[in-house]
Amino acid sequence: MKNAIKEFLEPTNDEKQELWEKCVFVFDTNVLLNLYRYSAKTRTSLLAAFESFKDRIWIPYQVAFEFMRKRCEVIYETVHRYDQFSKEIDAFTSKATETLRLTPKDEEINDLKRYLYKWLDSNKERNLLVENASDDEILNRILSIFDGRIGDKVDDEELSQIKKEGKERFEKSIPPGYKDDKKKNNETDDNNAYGDLIIWKQIIKFAKGNNVGIVFVTHDQKEDWWNIVKGKTIGPRIELRREFLEETKQFFHMYSMNSFISEYNRIYDTPIEKSAVEEVFSLDDTDRRFKTRKALSSEKIARTVETLDKISKRIERRRKIIEDIERKYQNQGLELPANIKTQYDNTLSKMQELEKEYEKRQQQLELLQNNNQDN
Repeated sequence: MKNAIKEFLEPTNDEKQELWEKCVFVFDTNVLLNLYRYSAKTRTSLLAAFESFKDRIWIPYQVAFEFMRKRCEVIYETVHRYDQFSKEIDAFTSKATETLRLTPKDEEINDLKRYLYKWLDSNKERNLLVENASDDEILNRILSIFDGRIGDKVDDEELSQIKKEGKERFEKSIPPGYKDDKKKNNETDDNNAYGDLIIWKQIIKFAKGNNVGIVFVTHDQKEDWWNIVKGKTIGPRIELRREFLEETKQFFHMYSMNSFISEYNRIYDTPIEKSAVEEVFSLDDTDRRFKTRKALSSEKIARTVETLDKISKRIERRRKIIEDIERKYQNQGLELPANIKTQYDNTLSKMQELEKEYEKRQQQLELLQNNNQDN
């Protein structure tokens, strides 16, 4: 019976141990990109862990492609965080000076400002290894670790077939990647919407060709990769395990970066430092909260746009009433009857109120959109 329902069963510790001893480890794009976001200590620990099984490490070409495409964005995003915090130091000390009615020359507030800048500079010097994409030590380490261990690029014929299959899978919510369907703005979108499916197909092809099990490590938290029950992540989607097993006759398992470190520390004699575990967990938690805020912000933008549309229609209805009255009476030099004048004045007054409301909502929308872009 066990073999008949194998894809439903989570591996035991002994099975995980055996898998770790024989499998190939595949890392998702986000795992590599996050190396730029970690502190120097955590980054060094993780790269050392990757190197410890360098002979059994591999990434699909799609991962390498996405990494190189997004690398500069992540580098400058990290640099921007330090610049942004510098501005926040100025804003905070200025607000403190104003609120507490201090003079700009107050020694204590200036000492605090100098201390914060000194701490920021020290942190930046210690952890911000890469400030310029043309001088990238992290990239050099990654290129060294994965040298000769990157899959082949998908040819046009295979890519066309994956996209065709992807459309069918997305319509039926078959994992992975259907949660990225909204990214599909057009057919030349660098395969953005089909990126996860391309990675998945390349992993299966590699495992099948090399007759090997796979451990896939990802920061992706979406339900089109994970089997999530009442908010708890159980393991990979059952459909993924079944497909992998049918295609390769091998075992497939997935880890978040947190779980990967925990399992690594359970199996290996040289554990990854506890501080690295805490930082990875913190970044994962921050990512979750960021995505929640982003989703809420997007919902608020959508609601504001909908409200603006309703207000605009109400304005137009009143403008039409006013124009009809003007055309019937004023344009012909006729005096407005008392009841029509009352209607005209009330409609004009309400339209002016709505126009002010529209302008206010428009400003709110612009602010929301700007904040959403900054995030």
